[in-house]
Amino acid sequence: KDTKKADNEAQKVTAPPKEVVTGQISGIDIMDLEDAVKALWKEKIYAESGMGCTGPIVLVNEEKLSTATEILSKAGFVAKAGSDC
Repeated sequence: KDTKKADNEAQKVTAPPKEVVTGQISGIDIMDLEDAVKALWKEKIYAESGMGCTGPIVLVNEEKLSTATEILSKAGFVAKAGSDC
């Protein structure tokens, strides 16, 4: 986790253009939530953080849900695919 935070702090990431975000990815630690959003922004996927019925979630466009989940999984933010409430 220290390397992920150091990498995100060293590199300023700007959000891609906003889009409708209704797809949910859960299973991300609350302390890593903003870093997970920035990891998706870095890959040009617009994302927002939020709270779902079971805890912290990352919201992305439905069409990009599987790609975003794969990116977050490879980056070590989630162990498995997110699910709806």
